Amino acid sequence: MAGYAKSSFDENTEFFGMYLKSLSARYDDFLEDHILDSEIYSIHINGLHSGYFGIYGNEMLTQFVMPASEMHHAQAVFADVLADFDIKNAFVPTCDELFLSLCLDNHRKVKMQAYFFEDSGRPVRPAEFPREWLYQATLDDLPDIVSVTGDFVDRHEERIGRGELYVLRENGEFLGMGITTNNRIMRDCMGTGMFVHEKHRRRGVGRSIILHLKDICYAAGKDPLPGCWYYNHNSKRTLESAGYITKTRLLCVEF
Repeated sequence: MAGYAKSSFDENTEFFGMYLKSLSARYDDFLEDHILDSEIYSIHINGLHSGYFGIYGNEMLTQFVMPASEMHHAQAVFADVLADFDIKNAFVPTCDELFLSLCLDNHRKVKMQAYFFEDSGRPVRPAEFPREWLYQATLDDLPDIVSVTGDFVDRHEERIGRGELYVLRENGEFLGMGITTNNRIMRDCMGTGMFVHEKHRRRGVGRSIILHLKDICYAAGKDPLPGCWYYNHNSKRTLESAGYITKTRLLCVEF
């Protein structure tokens, strides 16, 4: 009944657009990277192009998209894909109702992976550190960035060249780093993140960076879209204190 052929996002433009419209919320660049780095396979049912799915790293499902006209086949096709491609797990955001439901139909275990946040717009107290102390990183900042933040981000020089990294200093001392990333799927958004020097934590450094990055995103005409690992309670509290709320989770579903 169903057949699968290696394809691309370009060959599934119509279905990808339909998928975006079906989402109840937006997600950050961490999930985007997994989706966009996936191998894409088109679904054909009785000779008709009927959707697509994506596989990351040969064993993780990152997308499963079918139109309403063919959705009565979805459960059978999904189970077939899991078996034929030896799928071990899936990254599924809770804002993707079809994919989430099909994963739960077949799940062995569900692990909490991450929170996705959005700005609530509610008033919050001002940043503890002023905006003028946060500036776009230069190559002169690279030694401090690498020694303090380690592998928090990659491709440092490339990111500095694109103006994605920001440094917060007090009297010349490195307090922390911020990062902005243009989202590639949620194109009206920018991902944001921060890292605080261990000896300067609990001073409002991270919160100040997050608040200033929020302003930077809005000034660029983009919505800020941060996320954090589900068990990073300090980051979650920092984001919430900066006015963010979370309704959406990223799950790692094992089959």
